[in-house]
Amino acid sequence: MATPASDLVALFEIDEQGDGLPEANWNIPPTETVPIVVEPQPRDDSPPIRRLEAARWGLVPAWADDVSVGVRAFNARSETAAEKPMFRDAVQGRRALVPADGWYEWQKHGDAKTAFYIHDDAPISFAGLYAWWKQPDGTWLLSTSILTTASAGELAAIHERMPLVVSPEMRDAWLDPSEDGEAALEAVVAEAPQVIESLSMHEVDRRVGNVRETGPELIAPVSA
Repeated sequence: MATPASDLVALFEIDEQGDGLPEANWNIPPTETVPIVVEPQPRDDSPPIRRLEAARWGLVPAWADDVSVGVRAFNARSETAAEKPMFRDAVQGRRALVPADGWYEWQKHGDAKTAFYIHDDAPISFAGLYAWWKQPDGTWLLSTSILTTASAGELAAIHERMPLVVSPEMRDAWLDPSEDGEAALEAVVAEAPQVIESLSMHEVDRRVGNVRETGPELIAPVSA
């Protein structure tokens, strides 16, 4: 995610921008901070406010005893998220968009692995969930998880799973907390094969496997 926050504000029609948004990073691992778009349910009859916030990647539900819970909850399977105690409340009322310029995926050939970068011409958005967790010092931690689904199209030859990408046309419904969560999830999953067809992919250097590598050269195509 390297697109400036100011561009995300325009692209996702943000009303308010939170503090602590992360710097550009071309190689973000779980537990790091990522930008997310949320639209909480208003407490009165006022219109919803769409916010761009900084969140820890790895969902920590309100009932968690420790922040380490999020280490195993950075992804949520779309097929079971509405049933799992970790994610089901968020599916119903705390759905987010996780903006990204693209993502990396590894293709395995025996013991060998090849890295690919999947992207579009503009930032895409993953279907995400979010939660607030009260930390021991009394402050609140915002965290997020990215939903995944079965791969489709050319990507299916690289890996069996992929992030669930939300089309621009579906973003409003996905964020709307008044929409039925399971229905919204089913709708985004149903269109995933068509959404993935618009994306491009190319091989990149294996250095993306090292989280200390964070520069823009990581998304450069590997020379033939």
